[in-house]
Amino acid sequence: MSSSNDAVFLRRNNQIQDAIDSQNMKQALQLIEKRMKKGENTQFLKAWKANILFNHADETHKKKGITETLELCNANPPISDLDSLDVLHRTLQKMDDHTELRSVIWERAAKAKPQDHALQMRWFKFGYEAGDWKSAQKAAMSLQKNFPRERKYYFWAIFLCYLVSDDAASSDMDRKLFGTLAYRFAQKAVADVPSNPAELLSSPRAIQTAEELLLVIRILQSQGRWTEIVQVLDSEKTGLSSRIVNNDRSFMLVKVVGLGAAELWEDGYSYVKSLLAVSEDEAERSTLHERDNWKYWNLLILAVRRLESSPELLSDSQQHIEKFIEFSPKSRNAHIALMDIVLTGFKRGERTEDDLVVACQRYFDQHKHKLYAFKDLRGLLETRDDALIHRVAQSCMDSVEGKPDDAIPLINAYKLQYCDRISGKSNASKSIIETLVRNCLYFYDAFTLLGKTKDPKKESQPDTASAMESRPTDDFCIIAAMALLQPNPADLASEKVSNTALIRAAGILEHLLIDSPHNYEAILMLIRIYVLLGAGSIALRWFGKLSVKQMQYDSVAHNLFTRFATIHPHPAPPIEGGEYKDFEPQVAFIGALDFYRSANFTIKNSLIKGLDDGTYVNLDDTIELQRRIGDSICRRMWALDLRRMQRIRKGNHLALHEDVAQDTSPAQDQRKYDAFMNLERCDQSPFEHRLRAGPVPREDWLASARLTDRLFSVLESIGSQKPVVLKLELPEIGKLSLSQTDADHTVAEIDATKIHVELLKVAMFMAGSKAHTSTEIETSLGEVEHWLKVKREDLALKDTKKSCLIMRTTVEFIPGTPGAPTWEYFHVIWTLVETLQALWNIFDLDSRKAAKTAKLPAEQMKRLNTLVREVFEDVRSNTRSLKQSLTESATLSTLIDMVKRGDATDEYEKPLQDVLEKALDESALELFCGELRESWEDALDGVLTARL
Repeated sequence: MSSSNDAVFLRRNNQIQDAIDSQNMKQALQLIEKRMKKGENTQFLKAWKANILFNHADETHKKKGITETLELCNANPPISDLDSLDVLHRTLQKMDDHTELRSVIWERAAKAKPQDHALQMRWFKFGYEAGDWKSAQKAAMSLQKNFPRERKYYFWAIFLCYLVSDDAASSDMDRKLFGTLAYRFAQKAVADVPSNPAELLSSPRAIQTAEELLLVIRILQSQGRWTEIVQVLDSEKTGLSSRIVNNDRSFMLVKVVGLGAAELWEDGYSYVKSLLAVSEDEAERSTLHERDNWKYWNLLILAVRRLESSPELLSDSQQHIEKFIEFSPKSRNAHIALMDIVLTGFKRGERTEDDLVVACQRYFDQHKHKLYAFKDLRGLLETRDDALIHRVAQSCMDSVEGKPDDAIPLINAYKLQYCDRISGKSNASKSIIETLVRNCLYFYDAFTLLGKTKDPKKESQPDTASAMESRPTDDFCIIAAMALLQPNPADLASEKVSNTALIRAAGILEHLLIDSPHNYEAILMLIRIYVLLGAGSIALRWFGKLSVKQMQYDSVAHNLFTRFATIHPHPAPPIEGGEYKDFEPQVAFIGALDFYRSANFTIKNSLIKGLDDGTYVNLDDTIELQRRIGDSICRRMWALDLRRMQRIRKGNHLALHEDVAQDTSPAQDQRKYDAFMNLERCDQSPFEHRLRAGPVPREDWLASARLTDRLFSVLESIGSQKPVVLKLELPEIGKLSLSQTDADHTVAEIDATKIHVELLKVAMFMAGSKAHTSTEIETSLGEVEHWLKVKREDLALKDTKKSCLIMRTTVEFIPGTPGAPTWEYFHVIWTLVETLQALWNIFDLDSRKAAKTAKLPAEQMKRLNTLVREVFEDVRSNTRSLKQSLTESATLSTLIDMVKRGDATDEYEKPLQDVLEKALDESALELFCGELRESWEDALDGVLTARL
């Protein structure tokens, strides 16, 4: 408010604010005009009056508010008191067409009062905190010009130039202009560093700290000036041995990256070779371990590969690496570098396959006790032929056989065996798969028993076991489960795994988690399996065990949340001792969305502090993090699906999160999949692909989900008689890739979106839009009518138990007889129910006599109404039929037999059955099968609670 301390003045201001808070705009205007008539005709009151007019519900008042605001912004002399500027700024924030004017009013005020530090800082903070880098850059330039003794303002200006140039939202002209400015400022800052380190006095604009030098390097990196980075770090003034850098290892890594990116291979080779040389000097040797960094070794390998005109480098490098291994036999990086060098020679014809196998065996001998050994070997052997992979895998297996007391080498050997014999082999025999499963389960039980024998306390204290973290031997069970989860031979392209395999793998992983309840990889895999099996309540419960926090909502939560709104939108039965998020999906989604909001708030508060501390590179990373969080595809997906769940359960969605859900700016994808164990060959799809509930949603999925969300918002606005934005561009079906089932939609989503496009046309027509004629609306309704008839055919029950939908989306315990629903059944049903709810809303609005909406064809609406009722009843009939089938066919003994023996039609080898019967505790197996049945029943009951 006003800067005056007069109590009467503040009391009068409070009266106006109270009127605004109670939405009594008329009274607020009267109070202001009364004061202005009495002579208190200040710029502040004028700005406040314009703000109140702009926020008025009446369109005439709003336009008057815009006019008065613009007049004040262009006033001469310019308004320069902070309170008036604050009010004008708040008004302009809501005026989309005057973004640049927000900066202009502060710029004019700053020129009018160049020595008003508070005003200049307010201008800077408004732009900086809002992400308006261009405005903040102008403010920083003004600050460094008017307050030259504060050297930090100069670096603020450099940093803001860089931010404008690096911002995708900036125009091409601005990116080029501010990129040039940032480069010149950076050059000047480097040039002004005194040559003599003893010289204390230097230009205030010269680099003085490592953080400032890192800012210069970041600017050069963003512009691809890699050679200049090397030159800066080679110079006396700012080089590695300078006073500023003082041989900081982080700058050594920067130089290595720069040498590689600049393709200075000869210089790079010489530099890293000197860094990794084994010196005779004892002091130098003691620091060599610190330089054993893969980035150094990687540049050495790359340089050898690129400098083919110097073939002697191959042998020279190999000798160099051998000497380092002699100095540090356990060096992981050196052994990988040796394998890479031999591989390079093998590709050139200068080394034999035997040489490569020997190098791999040497690596394995030194690192077989580490779980990373398999990953390193697989990375080296990518794209190599089957014979070589087989030789390495067999060599490693031969070296560990006969030593059953050493678990981790065996684990690595069996991972290699999986990669060799199963991955990428469409003809991998059941015998090979079963032998691997049998051996892994045998060793898991043997090592678990051995551990309990060594520590008898653990056997008598099961509570101790339940508190354990994951153990290396857990990998045996995970390998066994993965071996079972092979794509159906008849459907390799889709990578679809049989439901029987999913149930068996779940049983094995549940067995593992009894002894090792915190194994992250096992829990993650189990969550995906339960989602695919349609057991959403168990998946949700296990998801709670992951304790997802902070950024994991952006990188990990998708493993459960993807399409969960159309798989299990309703709450599960409460869990004793559990939190709401463990059985109520809406609470889980709200928790995820709360993270994004609080993270954005926390980051915003840290931005100015980062500038004051001068940690520019960390600050740049923080701003990038803020951008990723704000534009996260997961954030938008969770917002859209939360609102979808609210509609499915209550018929409408809350206004909360609408801005996020309807955001159309490009999204950033930070989803990660590397937490899954992956034993597949590098040229094969990662293992987790076969555990996905449909294609991964991307931009097209967001577009169609926004369309559905918009449909319900329009219908809700019509019902509440709120104004509807009639200028709405409907997305083109072709642009949504709805004809491509392998893009990012399921078949059910494609089907629904096509109908939602037609329904949105109808809704907009009802709201008064002239974009479509009544004839076109009749055509749209005709499309909907045809679609409903197709749905009736798909849901038609034959023999009271089977429909086309049921037969293609269920687990069969008896061949030809549906037994239990999968995720696909629920996904199709809930997607269909959502569309039926939209149609029901249209019927309701059209039937209101007092409603001021365009009427729809009566006869057509009558037919549609009947069809919607019939399809909804078909949904219920299918679900009741499936529930009855579940009761009849999915007995405990049937499920237990499936886990132990597989499909009734399969001829599994007796040894595998014996191992499974011995390994899986009977009571625990009964509990697992019982919970799986209960979860299916709960999910089917959830469908039966749905209402139109």
